[in-house]
Amino acid sequence: MTIWGGWQNQMTTVFISMLAIGLSVLFAGLRPSAILLACANFSLLLAIPIVNSAIQAIYQRKVAPEVQGRVFAFRKSVALATLPLSYLVAGPLADRIFEPLMTQDSVVVRSIGWAIGTGPGRGIGLLFICMGALTILMTSVAYFFPRLRYLEYELPDAIPDGE
Repeated sequence: MTIWGGWQNQMTTVFISMLAIGLSVLFAGLRPSAILLACANFSLLLAIPIVNSAIQAIYQRKVAPEVQGRVFAFRKSVALATLPLSYLVAGPLADRIFEPLMTQDSVVVRSIGWAIGTGPGRGIGLLFICMGALTILMTSVAYFFPRLRYLEYELPDAIPDGE
């Protein structure tokens, strides 16, 4: 990002990177393949710093310098506060809902089992596919929300050019 800098409109960088993150997570669940998982994780770990730096650039331009520390600390606190919740929910969700869906003779197995496989371990694959699809869906919805898409143009800079 230091060399490239992202697209001129940083929100475009955010949207494209979030789509890449969603696709990476979705692909990670498609097949039980170490190569596919490695490629998906590489793509995911490549996209995360891009989206984070684009968001940081927007915040630094739009938030007044005298309150940036408080705003950045609050933003980080909210983001990190969701991690324990995700750790608490992901395991039981995979073990009690998604794994049984992919090991028993169910509607889900009959509809998508041919594509992603069935049996032990495919429940977590289905969870990855659902999370990737949800990320893609939410990114697409956000893109079609004009106030968010044009945020950089509508929200004034904290320090106008020339000062």
